[in-house]
Amino acid sequence: MNLWVALDWGTTNFRAYLMRGNDVVDKITTQEGMKFIDQQNFENTLIKNIKAWHDNFDFNLIIASGMVGAKQGWIEVPYLNCPCNIQNLNYETINILDNVTVSILSGIAQLEPADVMRGEETQIAGFLLDNENFNGSICLPGTHNKWVSLNRHEIKKFTTFLTGELYEITKKHSILKHSLNSNELNDNIVKISAEQIINDPTLITNKLFEIRAENLINNSDDLTNNSKLAGYLLGIELSGSKSYWEGKDLIIIGSSNLNKYYQLILKEKSNSIRLFNSNEMVLKGLSLFKKSLNL
Repeated sequence: MNLWVALDWGTTNFRAYLMRGNDVVDKITTQEGMKFIDQQNFENTLIKNIKAWHDNFDFNLIIASGMVGAKQGWIEVPYLNCPCNIQNLNYETINILDNVTVSILSGIAQLEPADVMRGEETQIAGFLLDNENFNGSICLPGTHNKWVSLNRHEIKKFTTFLTGELYEITKKHSILKHSLNSNELNDNIVKISAEQIINDPTLITNKLFEIRAENLINNSDDLTNNSKLAGYLLGIELSGSKSYWEGKDLIIIGSSNLNKYYQLILKEKSNSIRLFNSNEMVLKGLSLFKKSLNL
């Protein structure tokens, strides 16, 4: 029947997909990511979540990517060093339930300048499944945003920005939290704010405090304030990643609500932009690794 399980097990979420070939038969999603479970409970959590599948379907292979293979995960899988061919990932295997093999994929490490990714490489592989001749840059928005230089299956270099996490920290733990009581964004304000910082990144901390001052003096509204915060942080990231997007063919892999802001700001600055959904690319990537690693 060619059944197997694709497992995307990250910091926050557990996402398992029962697969027949490349098609999804069923899926399970829980908030049982690495930060919510003890290291010794990974195996029990997996068995609990897939028990009904194991009782009713015949499969003996699970391919997992993400933080499940990190130092604080189930088992640490050594990084593959960059530059590298993405099809040559390391993996470690664990046997559960007598007859099921769990193959946990590695991430990728860059020695100079130091950087790491774990999980994003699977999304990149998913894109390459149908675009194996691509030569350009990939942006992967998220908590820690990645920019990757790619030539076919070779990752040449990459860089990471703390943009998503800084946004959350600023909203919840800085003096600006009193002026940011909204999660909504105004597209135009985000774009204008981002371009201000792209043009002059030295203004970043000044413009951030200005959000608070505008709120106190001119009673600026929460929607405007939150949009400026998002725009300023995107701007400082895009200023630092300019070599990846300026005049380049750019692929953006993420959720639709994040993808659109990168496209909005960069559509006149990059050579071309195409958007892809991160969850779809994870499934395609795990399918590619199943084939390339002969699992």
